[in-house]
Amino acid sequence: MKWNKLYSNRYFILLFLGMLPMYLAAQISKEQQAQIIKEERFAKVEPRLIYPLIKGGKMTGVIPVDFATNKPASGTKMNLVFDFTQSTGNNSQGSHVNEGLEEVARILNLHIAAGIKKEALKAVIVFHSGSITSLLNNEYYQKNYGSDNPNIDILNKFSQTGVKMVICGQSIQLRELNPDQFLSAMQFAVSARTTLSKYQKLGYILFNINASGN
Repeated sequence: MKWNKLYSNRYFILLFLGMLPMYLAAQISKEQQAQIIKEERFAKVEPRLIYPLIKGGKMTGVIPVDFATNKPASGTKMNLVFDFTQSTGNNSQGSHVNEGLEEVARILNLHIAAGIKKEALKAVIVFHSGSITSLLNNEYYQKNYGSDNPNIDILNKFSQTGVKMVICGQSIQLRELNPDQFLSAMQFAVSARTTLSKYQKLGYILFNINASGN
C-alpha cells in the first residue's frame, strides 16, 4: 500500500510539472491578448484622443466626454501615489515603453481632463520589484539590451511636470544594482512599503500599477 501511494503521489507530481509550462504559457497568452485588444480599441479612437498633461503614445491619451455630469468640485486638490511593480511586457525592455508608465500618464491626463488644475495635481510613483529595470540608464541598457532605454522620454516628461519618482532600496540591493546605474531624476527610499505608508498617511490616493491591473 505504501509503495502504491508513493507511486501515485509521484505520478500526480510529474503530471503537475508537465502541465505547469502549458498553464503558464496560457496565462501569458491571455495577458498578451488583453493588451492587443486594448491597443486595438485605442487605435480606433486615436483621432479623438487628447493629452492635457503628458503626451506619450496613444495609450496615454483620453477621450473627451462632453456629457459628463459627475466631476470633481471646482478647486479640488488631488494627490496621487502609484504602487508600481509592472515590468515591460513580453521581455521587450530594450524596444518598448513599459506599459505601466503609459497607464500612469493616462491616469494623470484623466484627472486634468476631468477638471483638476495642473497646479492642483501632485503625484508620486513608487517603483519596486521588477519595474525598476525600466529606470536604468542607457549604459546599462546598451550593455544588456543593445539599445538606449526606451522609457527615458516619458520619464523625462514625468519629471518636467513635477511627478516624483522613488525607487525601493530593497529592490535595488536584491538585484545587486547600485544607485549610479539609474537615471538622474530618481529618488531612493529604504523601501517601497514605507514610502507608500508615508504618502498614504499624508492623504495621497493609492493606485496599483501592475500587469493584471491594465
